[in-house]
Amino acid sequence: MRKEEDLRVRRTRKLLIESLMSLMQERSFEKISINDICERAMVHRATFYNHFDDKQSLFNFALDEIEEEMFLSTIEKGEYNSSKEMYLSLLKNVFDYIDKNRDKFKLIIENNSGKLISIISDTMKRSVRYFISKNEQQHEYVVPLNIIIDFFMGGIAFLCLDWIKLGTYSKEELLKFFEIFLEENNFLKNKN
Repeated sequence: MRKEEDLRVRRTRKLLIESLMSLMQERSFEKISINDICERAMVHRATFYNHFDDKQSLFNFALDEIEEEMFLSTIEKGEYNSSKEMYLSLLKNVFDYIDKNRDKFKLIIENNSGKLISIISDTMKRSVRYFISKNEQQHEYVVPLNIIIDFFMGGIAFLCLDWIKLGTYSKEELLKFFEIFLEENNFLKNKN
C-alpha cells in the first residue's frame, strides 16, 4: 500500500506543478490563486494544503524538481578521458535539457530570473563535483578548483539565461565557443 500511496503523492504534485506552469503562461504568478491551481489540476483545495503551504512553496518545489531533473540529465555518462570532454558533455546535456524545457524556463525567468541562474549554476557545480569524484584524474591547479568551478559555472549560467531569453546563438555555436574556452590544461600547474 505504501508504494501506491507514494505514486498518488507524486501524481498529485505533478498535476499541481503542471497546473501552475500552465496558468503562468496565461497570467502572472501574483494573479494566480490556489483555487485556480486546484481547479486546473482537478484537485481539491484540502489536497493542495496536504502537500504545500501556499503557491510559493509549490513554485519552489517545482524549481527543485527541475533542478534535480537537470542534474540527472547531466550525469548519464560517468567517466571521461579529459576535463574538456567532461565539461563539453555537461554543457551539451544542460543545453539539451533547457532546449526541451524552454517554455518552463521562460516562465521561470519572467517570475524569478535570479532563481533560474541559481538552478543552472548549482546544477552544473553539483555535476562537476560528481564527475570529479568519479574520475580518477586528480590534478594540481594553479587556481583552487572551487574558484574555477564557480567562475565557469556562474558565467555559463548567465549565458544560458541570455540564450533562453534571446536565442542569439544556436546550441552548437555555444558549444564551439565553450570548446575554445576549455582549452585543455589552461588551469593546471604542470601543463603536459
